Amino acid sequence: MKSLRSHIAVITLVSISLISGLVIWVSLQVYEGLYEDFVSEQLTSLTDNITVDLLPYMNEEPGNFSIVSILLRLDEYENVEFAQVYNAQGTLISSYTGQSTPHLRLENTPYHSIDSQKARFELDYGLNIEDGHIQIVKMIGNPQLVQGKLVLSYNIENALAASRRDFTYSTLPFVLTILIFSLFIVLELQRRSLLPLFKLIAKMRHIEKTKDYAVAVNIEGKSEIRALTRGFNNMMSDISQQTEQINQKNRLLTRQQAQMEKLANFDPLTGLPNRQFLMKSLSIELARAKRHERDVAILFLDLDGFKMVNDSFGHDVGDKLLCEISDEITTNLREGDIVGRLGGDEFVVILSDEVSLIKIEEIAQRLVDTLSTSHIVEQWKLETGVSIGIAMAKDCDYDPVTLISNADVAMYHAKRCGRSQYTLFTRIMQDDNQRMLRIATSIYTALENNEFFIAYQPKVDENGSVKSLEALLRWYNPHFGIVSPGEFIPIAEQSDKISAITTWVISQVCKDVPHILAKHGYATTVSLNLSASDLQNEKLIQYALSSVEGLGPHASAIEFEITESAFLKNFQSGNTFFEQVRKIGCKIALDDFGTGYSSLSYLTEFNIDTLKIDQQFVNQIGKSERSELITVTIIDMAKNLNLSVCAEGVETPEQARFLIEHGCELLQGYYYGKPEPLETSQEIELIQ
Repeated sequence: MKSLRSHIAVITLVSISLISGLVIWVSLQVYEGLYEDFVSEQLTSLTDNITVDLLPYMNEEPGNFSIVSILLRLDEYENVEFAQVYNAQGTLISSYTGQSTPHLRLENTPYHSIDSQKARFELDYGLNIEDGHIQIVKMIGNPQLVQGKLVLSYNIENALAASRRDFTYSTLPFVLTILIFSLFIVLELQRRSLLPLFKLIAKMRHIEKTKDYAVAVNIEGKSEIRALTRGFNNMMSDISQQTEQINQKNRLLTRQQAQMEKLANFDPLTGLPNRQFLMKSLSIELARAKRHERDVAILFLDLDGFKMVNDSFGHDVGDKLLCEISDEITTNLREGDIVGRLGGDEFVVILSDEVSLIKIEEIAQRLVDTLSTSHIVEQWKLETGVSIGIAMAKDCDYDPVTLISNADVAMYHAKRCGRSQYTLFTRIMQDDNQRMLRIATSIYTALENNEFFIAYQPKVDENGSVKSLEALLRWYNPHFGIVSPGEFIPIAEQSDKISAITTWVISQVCKDVPHILAKHGYATTVSLNLSASDLQNEKLIQYALSSVEGLGPHASAIEFEITESAFLKNFQSGNTFFEQVRKIGCKIALDDFGTGYSSLSYLTEFNIDTLKIDQQFVNQIGKSERSELITVTIIDMAKNLNLSVCAEGVETPEQARFLIEHGCELLQGYYYGKPEPLETSQEIELIQ
């Protein structure tokens, strides 16, 4: 151990000596450079002064005493070798030989290569350092009027040697002192135990490389090193804990950021892109297509019958159905196509590459076929369909909002045309859509301005006697003229305004009932139509019940007609309503029988008074034996169930005769009378 310490001390001392020597050598080099610059500056100043003093005597004869006396000033500078003064013609007029070279002749100076005074005269002006000598050539006079030239040589090597000796003698004691002092410091440091410190340093270097702060160093050595080690361990522990906390927060922030991005861009239920992400993707796709002058097609999908699923089976079942639907849509698309959920039961598909109309229609039909099949969700067999609107980017100049709107318009056109189909957007649809919007916004105004009115169509027996009247809603608008119920009723249902219209109809019919009974007899029945939306509106149902109850003994004259499909869509609420109206004496008729689900089981389970044969069967009487057979079957079945039968849409004597012969009790149609208001005959003619 002592030998090791001695080796360390020797190596350290040698190292310090070498470093000190290097420092001294560098210092000397720097000092000599500075000294050389200093001498050059001094000589430049000196020669400048001499040339100025020589100028007045340049026209004197060679060897002039004044010139010699000026050059003798150089005696003060012991390392000046010589000086020579030439006139403008190059003639040497005076010279000086310095104290450092009294035994040399001019030919033995560093300029002995100059063989003549003319050659020396032609030396360039300036300062040059070569082989330990400084040569200065100065102009006497000015460039416009040169009077002569001064040549001076200075032995810088002798000057540096003397200066170097002085510098060495002055710094040597200081250097020796530093060496001795350093040796004592090394011995003192070596005396202490440095090994724990070396271990600590090694550990720190290891941490620097591995970034592993969960380490600890054994506490050993002198008190200072022990304290340093203890502090190091504490610091590493704190850093390790803080690093772990930071890592946990970073992981949490990363997860939260991913969740936020997903929530911002994807639908949480189906996992599909949401409206925001979809519109962003559509804008990018449209911009790319516009640059390459190609078209982009989008498909706007809206599920048919989804509202009934939610209302009948609950939103949990509806949500699971949406997830299945989204998976099926994705499966039936091509790679690269984008599908997103706008909200509710609406989806949008962006076809990524330009495709032909035939291919677009093929994709749309495949989606219609796939999504129109039954779906099993929680043991429930759900029947749904899809209506699809197709729009092209070039038709709207690549505007994303207009493109979505066009596809939406086409989708609603598909729904109006029978659902479960696709439709390609056309400009005519846009005009139809604007008309729909104007009609929808005019409904409340029409109610306020009494533009609606009730027209009553008679239902007669086999003898032509009026037994019942059906209240049919009509609308005359100053701008649109006569608006067909087939047009404004679906619009009112889509815009959630049908309840306001039905409320007005109930109120008006209840006002008309006393007049109708007085005219046609108190056994006459007045029929009111209720839609599927009406049966879902509890407030409207209560209003209908209270209004009919307000008729008192005439309440039994009211008959509520509801279509077969509307009844089955609102099975529970409809059955409850039927039980309530029966308590106050009202009758119930099932309208359009045979065109809906036609499940015979509910006819035996629920108390229905009348079956109405749809006019599509009546129209085929005399044309289709199959339709005639169905009509006869419905009549016979109703009689066996003790139900009344009413045929609507009777327009010819042959149809009336056939129905009467087979036992149909009530007949309704233009053959017996058109719908007419209770007002004057002039108004009736206007309606017709």
